[in-house]
Amino acid sequence: MGVFLGDTARNTLVKWATSAIRGRYATGAYLSPFTSPRLANGFKRSAQDTSEQIRAAGGEFWFDPMTYALSMPRAGDFRHYDTWSLWSGARGDVSSRAAMRDHIDRVYASQRELSSPLLASSLLVSYPDTPASQRALEFSQEAMDVGPAAWITVAGDQQFWGAGAELDAHIGALDQLEPAGWLLVVTRSDNSMPPGATTEEVYGLMRTTFALSQDRPVRIAFGDIAALPAIAAGAEAIGTGWDIRQRICAYQDFEEREGDQNGGGWYQRPTLGGLMGGLSNREYSVLSSEEPALASRLTPGTIGPKPEQAFQHHASILTAIVDELNGLTGRDRIAALRRRYTDARPEWQQVKRTTGAPIGPDRWIKPFLDGLELFAASEGWS
Repeated sequence: MGVFLGDTARNTLVKWATSAIRGRYATGAYLSPFTSPRLANGFKRSAQDTSEQIRAAGGEFWFDPMTYALSMPRAGDFRHYDTWSLWSGARGDVSSRAAMRDHIDRVYASQRELSSPLLASSLLVSYPDTPASQRALEFSQEAMDVGPAAWITVAGDQQFWGAGAELDAHIGALDQLEPAGWLLVVTRSDNSMPPGATTEEVYGLMRTTFALSQDRPVRIAFGDIAALPAIAAGAEAIGTGWDIRQRICAYQDFEEREGDQNGGGWYQRPTLGGLMGGLSNREYSVLSSEEPALASRLTPGTIGPKPEQAFQHHASILTAIVDELNGLTGRDRIAALRRRYTDARPEWQQVKRTTGAPIGPDRWIKPFLDGLELFAASEGWS
């Protein structure tokens, strides 16, 4: 199974995650200190309870410290984060090896307490080959010195993933640390869906995934449908969920919130596998009414009206695609995803005519297919 669940500001993680695990459309869930408290607070369960319930259902449970989010512009939503006591000094202080080590020790202690695999803290990088990127390398080195069996997160914005040779050099330096696995994250300036991906970003993520996956597992956090090219390049799993902040790692979702706002929101728009993208509820309703045969061909079955039903349908589509690609190797993975994109592109013409959808293949397909073609050409697989 190639789909795992990110954390949500809602109190639905345990119920929906355990259903997804038992239904075989998710493999487990990641808990974030930015989204969930350490102890029960009357709205959300304790982290320990969440861990036990998810593992009892047969799923993986991970505690992801998401330390990189502290460096995001305007980051300020620390209501849950500060309940974890992950810093003895100032929150986010990595100015010395001692401060780094203290934070790393605290994160690993929390993970062991929760029966989570070790996932090292990492820093956000906007551009490789800078003092900030060097500090990120040092931080990851310290984390591996303390926990040699840990996975490493590589978190960067679109500029980072599109940085070409400088990206490759940064990844090459990280690869020498030989972690147990990799969790890759693309951070974004907004949470629009589909994300405003670039060809260069997709190509860089694929290149990185291909290189790192030769000897260790790679996963794409918050990847959702935009991370399918990385699956074609060798990643084993992508993150998703029923809130937009489980599907996209956007800066605005870490800003300070007023009052009791929890953030997040149901992402209930139907996903159509035959389009490699989605429609609004209104657009899908129009398509189903006026072109029922086309709607059924693009997404067989019925999408229920409730949020959990929409999520189940979406996750099932992702799982089917990821499982198909994971059953192939090398250039066959690339060819299979290329076929899905090229088959979907002309379908959009009739869908847009029928529904008036303003977003189509230029956003849902073009940057991902273009990035995939760049990668294929670089490997001689065109």
